[in-house]
Parts: sequence; C-alpha cells; structure tokens
Amino acid sequence: MIAMRNISVFLIAASSLLGCNLEEINENPNVPSDAPLSTLLPPSQKQLADVQGGRIYRYTGIFGNQLTGDEGQELLIQNYQPDELFVGNAWSDLYTGALLNLRIIIDRASEESPHYAGIARILMAQGIGMCTDIWGDVPYSQALRGSEFPHPVYDPQEEIYAAVFALLDRAVSDLEQENSAFSPGADDLMYGGDLNRWKVAANVLRARYIMRTLKRNANAPAEALEALNGMRFQSPGDDLAYPYLGQGDDTNPIGGFYNITPLAFVSQSFRDLLSDLNDPRQSSIFRTIPFSGGNRRPGDYFAGAAAPVRLISYTEQEFIRAEALLRTGDPAGAEDVLRGAVLTSMAEISDGAIESAEADAYLDSHVRLDGSESENLNTLLTQKYIAMFTTIEPWTDFRRTGYPELTPNPNGPTSANPNGEIPRRLIYPQSERLRNNNFPQPAPNMQTRFWWDQD
Repeated sequence: MIAMRNISVFLIAASSLLGCNLEEINENPNVPSDAPLSTLLPPSQKQLADVQGGRIYRYTGIFGNQLTGDEGQELLIQNYQPDELFVGNAWSDLYTGALLNLRIIIDRASEESPHYAGIARILMAQGIGMCTDIWGDVPYSQALRGSEFPHPVYDPQEEIYAAVFALLDRAVSDLEQENSAFSPGADDLMYGGDLNRWKVAANVLRARYIMRTLKRNANAPAEALEALNGMRFQSPGDDLAYPYLGQGDDTNPIGGFYNITPLAFVSQSFRDLLSDLNDPRQSSIFRTIPFSGGNRRPGDYFAGAAAPVRLISYTEQEFIRAEALLRTGDPAGAEDVLRGAVLTSMAEISDGAIESAEADAYLDSHVRLDGSESENLNTLLTQKYIAMFTTIEPWTDFRRTGYPELTPNPNGPTSANPNGEIPRRLIYPQSERLRNNNFPQPAPNMQTRFWWDQD
C-alpha cells in the first residue's frame, strides 16, 4: 500500500507540471497516457479528495457562512471579490489533476478493462458534477481531448447533468461485465476493488444529483427515493472516501491548511448556531487554534492528519432520503430517517463520546418535523447544514432550497457580486478568459444563476 501511494505521489507531481488552462492541458506532451491503469487510479482518487478538501472546501465554506476568511485569497472570497487569477488554482486542481487522469483511464480501459473504466466514470461524474455545481457551464465534451480541441466549448449545465447521469449508467454496466482484462485490487484505495460497493456509490451519487434538479424537476424527490430504495449505503463504512495515511504528502488537506496557513476560521455565526441549539457535537466539530485569540478550526473528525475526505457519505444519503420523504408527503417517515442521520453524525463526529440521553434530548428538542412544510424543511436542512460541515453541500443546499437562511457577509456589493447577496456561483479563472476563444460572453458574475438554480 505504501509503495502504491509513493507511485501516486509521483504522478501527482507529474500532473502538477501541466498548465492551469485547458489549452495547455490539451497540448501538454507529459500526460502519462502510457502509465498502467493501476498507477493512474490512486492519484485520481487522491486528487479528487485533495481538491474537495482544499480550495473548494474553503471557498464554498465561506459562501455558506461556515468559515470566515481572514487573510489572503480567503479574505477576498470573504468579501465576495475573488481574484480571477487565483480562482484558476481551484479550476486547475480539477482539470489538470483528477479529471485528466480519469479521462485517460476511461479512454484506455473502456474496450478491454471495463472494471477500471466503470470506477473512473463514477469518479468523473463526481468530479465534473462538483465542477458544474461551482461554476455552472464548464468545458466537458471537448475538454481533456488533446490537441483536437484547443479551445473547448462550455457545455450548458443541463447537458453536463445529462452527462453525469450517463456516466453513472455506463459505469454500472461496466462494473457488471464478466470479462475485464484488468480489474482493480489494492490500487483502488477507496473500495479495494469491490465492484459491488462501487455500484452502490454510483446509485447514491445519482440520488444526490437528482435532488440538485429540484427547481427543474418536480418529480426529483420521488426519483431520488426510487433510486435509494433500490440500492444504498447501509452504514458509514460504505462511504465513498479517500483514506489518508496521515503522513508525508498523504495527509488530510483540511488539516494541512491549518497546520501551515490558517487564513480562514470557523465563522462566529456557525459557532452561535451550535451554541444556541446546545448541540452536543460542538466540542468536536471545531477546536481552538492555540495563540489565535480564540479562533476555531475544524475538529479531528474533519481535519485530523489521517481523517478521510468523503466524496459522498452514508450520512448525506440519509439526509437526502429524509428530504425526499418529506417532499413526497411522508413527514413521519422523514423524521425517523432524519433522527437516524443526526444520531449517526453525532456518533461519528464525537467518536462515540455523546451519551444516549444527551443525544435523545437533543433530538426531542430540535429534530421534530411537526410544523409547517417550510418549518420542517428548515429543521431538516439546518441539521444537514451542521452534519455536512467541510463539504460543498451546505452552500449547495442553500442555493437549491433557501434553507437554512443565511446572512450575506459584510462589505456590500462588489463588481463580481453586484447585489451583495450570498454568491450563487464562483467566477471563471483568468486563464480561461484570456486563452479560451469559447469563453462565455458576457462573463457571468457570482449572482448569475445557472440551470438548476433558476427560480
């Protein structure tokens, strides 16, 4: 396992030599296209976890009022005035890392090694899904295709979502093939080559992306339930997560940020929410940074050196199920699933330290769905907001539903965010504006709503 991860670190370093714009990616001759599939898969998995737990977590955490940017780029994000040059770092993290390696795996494995191709398609669906949920229309159909498309078009988000569902469909078909010249084993750092677990993860991802389309598809809750009733995670042990070793370059990126450059802290509003609810998780969700004047950082469950980054989890799945049940007219069923989700969150975040009596008292006070539809949604999504700390989900749920209600950060409107409200998207990077002839004109600002966020 250590040797495999050493190889993956080498490949990560190689891919980092690529430029941060898609034209350079398409022309770069150093792409390891002849590397064995078993050496391409581990870095792809790590890169997805690194980007989600890196800049993406910090930017979306600030937009979702769970973090406060204090210095540097995080302060610019806090003030809704991101630097388009540095936004390119997050873009590059996705396109020159995981998505590039995954495209190579898919292209090379589809004919003779469908088991590798299936896993790569699931990870591609998660990666390009995260990308479009942050930026809206993004290059995909012509991206990562070598010099064939030096200026890849920006695919409409509706088409990106169709591609996500097609990737998941094809992935399941790939994984069910009896013959595969090569199949993953120990090189699959997430599921150890267990293809059935990958099929379940694909289904849970499908439910997530179905619920994203709520404003566009009135049947989304019923469709998400149908998917999860067919196949779903049974416990947190099923999470699609990257398991960091906790040493060297293979450490949790959230914790790594606070060990080196703690420029964003847990927001006062998030701390106040947990305090007002007397939430028994609060002592574990964050901890004080020494010699910082009382500033907090995420706790060890999220940011310990060996803490995994979860691309999608059992806990998230149960919140999805609860919301879908509530929206399809079953508040009693929704409350039952919601209480289970909160209990799971408490047990995981506190490492089992919360006593049953304390947990039950919290549930009885704050996890009841006996109000109006809007009150029940606010209750449910407030609990999800807490449990999904350090993921993109809190910001996404606010854009998707309006819950929980968030207060924009101070300093008013900016050129990037004209009305000063909570941003709906991140601006595109400078590299794309200057070098991609298909860059959108006019360029959207952070209040320009994309397809699934249309009222």
